Amino acid sequence: MIKILAIDDEKIYHNMIIHALKEKDYQVETASNGSEGIKKARIFKPDLIITDVMMPDMNGYEVTSALRKEDAFAHTPILVLTAQADMKAKLESFEAGADDHLTKPFVPKELVVRLEALLRRAQRTKTTQKAEPESEKRASLIAVHSLRGGTGCTSLAVNLSLGMYNLWQKPTILLDLAMTAGQVALMLNTPLKRTWADLARFDAGGIDFEAINSVINQHESGLSFIPAPTLPSEAKPLEKETLGTILKMLREKFSYIIADLPHDFNPMTLSTLDETDLVLLLVAPEMASIRAAAAALDTYNKLNYPPEKINLVLNAIMPRSGLSKEKIESALSLPIKVTIPYVANKFVHAINYGQPFLSNNPTDAVAGLFEDFSFHLSQSEHKKSKPSEPSETLQRVYKRMKARHKR
Repeated sequence: MIKILAIDDEKIYHNMIIHALKEKDYQVETASNGSEGIKKARIFKPDLIITDVMMPDMNGYEVTSALRKEDAFAHTPILVLTAQADMKAKLESFEAGADDHLTKPFVPKELVVRLEALLRRAQRTKTTQKAEPESEKRASLIAVHSLRGGTGCTSLAVNLSLGMYNLWQKPTILLDLAMTAGQVALMLNTPLKRTWADLARFDAGGIDFEAINSVINQHESGLSFIPAPTLPSEAKPLEKETLGTILKMLREKFSYIIADLPHDFNPMTLSTLDETDLVLLLVAPEMASIRAAAAALDTYNKLNYPPEKINLVLNAIMPRSGLSKEKIESALSLPIKVTIPYVANKFVHAINYGQPFLSNNPTDAVAGLFEDFSFHLSQSEHKKSKPSEPSETLQRVYKRMKARHKR
């Protein structure tokens, strides 16, 4: 039987929730304030939690945040009920780690539909995690890097990760390593549950995969990701040795790991770069970005990274007056592997609505470019294989390859 915990200081809402769910085979428990709700959750172990926002001791955001810090509730669906209908309240719910947000007074049927959707999503996540086999070989680790912000690193990392997963249906994970202001969860329109900050208490010798798995979030596509906190005040330092151990463990469980790096060479960035098989250095067609890329290349060279480890990616972030591809290649003495065309409005829409190109516009030309680039960066044994039932993404890639060969 599915167990529901409702936390609200107004008994009328206890009764409304129980009445709305009376035809469902749910066991409903109630709590009258936040502290009681957390204690009851530990005993009752609900499959889903509903919490009000305005309560006397702890508000619903604080309750949600506190529950998310406990391993037992890292992935338990949480629905926030509030009388506030503005966007700020909704964002606060998601920032706290809630899965959904419903305004009071609610329509009983809508509450039931929302709960059923959350429970289905939670079940899919459990099924995916149980079904994920260990990868056949050491995972490919690809890092997206730039010393200049605003070049589209996170957009590239998100779409590349989705491209890899959609192509091969192999375990794929995206790591948001911008520890003080992560945006991956926002771009995937997924509630921020647990983050890297929840692993900061572990040292390299004390961490295990169970702890790591507690902070792995799941996108509806099946893509796994570990988000970073969105606020610097919530960030906690993670020892580079601990990160190194985490990367080694992830390589045993996943086929592809995509790391979205911060715009620097801090110890964690360096630790990731050292482990990386391939670095995608992102550059925009303007002088400041070229200088930043030159500085990054100089550092890679001093770290003795082989030239084949670095792939230069050009993102045309302006419609005109940008430096030409040829001038950029000449200035950096490195060929550009792929150019992302200027489609500013589409990228802004994707970010604002949390709908990446590959999720929302799979037939778009730019989506096709990301799919083809993902294929290009895939493991050679995957590219050489011919699946008996290729994914829709792989079928599109094959179709484009065939059309190019006919020219």
